[in-house]
Amino acid sequence: MENYWVSWFMMICIGAAAGWSAGLILHGRGLGIGGNVLVGILGAYFGRWLFGILRIPLLSDWSYMGEFVYGFVGALILLLVFGRLFVQPDNL
Repeated sequence: MENYWVSWFMMICIGAAAGWSAGLILHGRGLGIGGNVLVGILGAYFGRWLFGILRIPLLSDWSYMGEFVYGFVGALILLLVFGRLFVQPDNL
């Protein structure tokens, strides 16, 4: 049971770091630090699903680094999509 909670905690931390990193790459065009962290956590699931759909070899053997790659790719894509949907440009 204890290992279950450690896994959840690590997933949240890795997803948060991936979302924050993706927000840095987008130069602040994300959803703010809190939104980027939340999207990073969701992006970890989305990235893993996307890698499976595209038949890209899964990075599960890389342990936490593989999870970071899933989260980063998923968060980057989700931030681009959510940024277009919810963040209004300043020059309109």
